[in-house]
Formats: sequence, C-alpha cells, structure tokens
Amino acid sequence: MNKNDRDRLATISAMLGELLATTGEGEKAEPTAEQLLHEARAKIAARRRRQELFPGIQVADPAWDLLLELFVHRCEGRRISVTGLGLSANVPGATVLRWLAMFHDSGLIVREPDPQDRRRIWVHLTDEGRDRVVKALVVMLAPEQRETFRLPQLAA
Repeated sequence: MNKNDRDRLATISAMLGELLATTGEGEKAEPTAEQLLHEARAKIAARRRRQELFPGIQVADPAWDLLLELFVHRCEGRRISVTGLGLSANVPGATVLRWLAMFHDSGLIVREPDPQDRRRIWVHLTDEGRDRVVKALVVMLAPEQRETFRLPQLAA
C-alpha cells in the first residue's frame, strides 16, 4: 500500500467514523477518546504532507504542531524528550524551547529531567494541557458541539 492509498484510506475511515457517530435522530454523538486521537494523528499527517510540498520552508503552526505531538504521545502512553519533540513536529530547536517555556508558564506541560541522562528532558502535557487540546480537537471535529461539550475520559 503506497502513501496515496493510505491517505485515501484515512479519509474514507474518517468519513465512516462520522457516519457511525451519528445517532438515529441525525445528531452527532459525543466524540470518543479514539476519535480525538485519530483526529490528532490526521492533523499531524496532514501537516507532514503539506511540509513535503514546501521543502525547506516552514509552513506550519509550530505551537499547534507541538501540542498535537504531545497529545498523541500522552494518549499512547509514550514519553518524548524535548529534542524528540522538535524532530517529531519538524520544529527548530530554538522555537521548541521558546514554545515550551510559554506552555510551561501557562501550566500546559511538565518538564522532567531524565535520571539516567542529565542532558535529556522529558516533556508531557498536564491534565489542563490535555483538556485544552481535547477541546480544540472537538471544535475541529464537531463545531456544533461547542455548547454541550463534556470532556471524554482519556488515559492519564
């Protein structure tokens, strides 16, 4: 299966997910944690495809890219270092550090030194950071649910 086939499959999967998420009365059901994780992964994949069209030019929103990567890693129960986050989100190191400082000051992330390697810092979303990313994803996934949104239960 090539990249175009995977992209088409992801699009079809998202469309089927939307159809299955509709209740009998035509109202959308609350998005699940799986749907939100899928949405985050789709946004990351779209950013990567967009970046491929403009090699050497930053055509993304670094703050959102970093938050999406942190969200996916948290949902999947994986750790990520500051350096790994920059590489994963395709964001230059100085930009990563600047945004992480702002996220930290806003209570969105926690930094933890690696006890085995003092040069490495692990970074992850706080509960508040996770909740805010979830709310942003829900708005993108189903704008009509802005008024009645309740946070789904996500893995800690």
